[in-house]
Amino acid sequence: MSIDKSRFILSIYQKDNTTFTIEWLDGTITHHRLADLQKNCPCVRCQDEKREPNAEEVSARRIFSVGRYALKIEFTTGCSKGIYSFAMLKELASK
Repeated sequence: MSIDKSRFILSIYQKDNTTFTIEWLDGTITHHRLADLQKNCPCVRCQDEKREPNAEEVSARRIFSVGRYALKIEFTTGCSKGIYSFAMLKELASK
């Protein structure tokens, strides 16, 4: 049985106040702007508001893992409910 390495994270580090980088087990490196992630936040509140956050205003208080499948981001702009699956993060990075 082989493991799908494209779904596992090796490391996460914050590049600056507005972006972070993920190194995936399969060798892929993706860069994520926090404003773009909040714009695509899956939580109900963000989906209802459909706001366009100012990129310079969006940073993270905390980024932490949710099990083995996702990250949860507590944004400084107020949202702390969105859970970003690793599949979603990879998909958003490819756009």
